[in-house]
Amino acid sequence: MQFLKQLGLIFVFTLAGEIFVRFVPGGLPATVMGMFFLFIAFAIKLLEPENIQKCADSLSGIMAFFFLPAVAMIIQNFSLILPVLWQLIFIGMFCTFFTFFATYGTVRILRILLNRRI
Repeated sequence: MQFLKQLGLIFVFTLAGEIFVRFVPGGLPATVMGMFFLFIAFAIKLLEPENIQKCADSLSGIMAFFFLPAVAMIIQNFSLILPVLWQLIFIGMFCTFFTFFATYGTVRILRILLNRRI
């Protein structure tokens, strides 16, 4: 029963994001707005992370299942993707290396600043 209550809380914030996006012009996805509303609820202590912890952990554990429809559509429309496949691979590799070095640089800078402070 606790799992269903936690899932219901997550759905309430998702629904709030959907409603907000319908009535407010802009380009933000509803799921992002739902997560923002959930963050605000945590920030103002309306909710504690423990209130959705078990459900969130369970959903994270089966996250790959949620990507199956997207993968099926990619396989189904592979002929459309094939002409630009090398570009997609290049972008994926570039973004991976860029993210790695940006993270590495950020950690190095923070370690230097923290060591200087101590």
